[in-house]
Amino acid sequence: MSEHFKIYFIKEEFFSITDWAQYKVPTKEKRPMLILVIEKEEFPDGLVCIPITKDDDKNGKIKALSMKRPDFIHPIKINRYDSYLLIQNMYIIHKQFIGQPYTLNDVPFEIKNTKLRKEIMKKVKKVDALLKQGVIHYVPREKVFEIQLKYLEEKQKTSKISQINSYERS
Repeated sequence: MSEHFKIYFIKEEFFSITDWAQYKVPTKEKRPMLILVIEKEEFPDGLVCIPITKDDDKNGKIKALSMKRPDFIHPIKINRYDSYLLIQNMYIIHKQFIGQPYTLNDVPFEIKNTKLRKEIMKKVKKVDALLKQGVIHYVPREKVFEIQLKYLEEKQKTSKISQINSYERS
């Protein structure tokens, strides 16, 4: 199943791994846990995720920012609020931390409009280029993904140790 251009919730467990704010990853206390995911071949176990925020309680702050920095933020209509893709804050998330799909009328939300997809991808590529050139410094994507991989590795080790210990007790 392809997750490309679908919207998901992030699992709670993701937020318990570390203090993501130090890596400029938007956290649930400050922003919603909704993300738009984009598949990239470079990350077979991960997905590029673009955090989504709504402007209903920010007095038009995000809308103003989207006009000032149009390549970093993209407006998206997903519900009654003005929502925005925070492209400058995109990062790689391991597939194990992808939660339930966001649904409208019990149907998983997906961006199917080809023109809209192209507009978003154009901005994604521009932000990628600016990051690689060192012009902007936002989320250190590789580091964020590495932290998740280490966490999952430790979790797997702990689980195996628990299984061994419970087997020895029986």
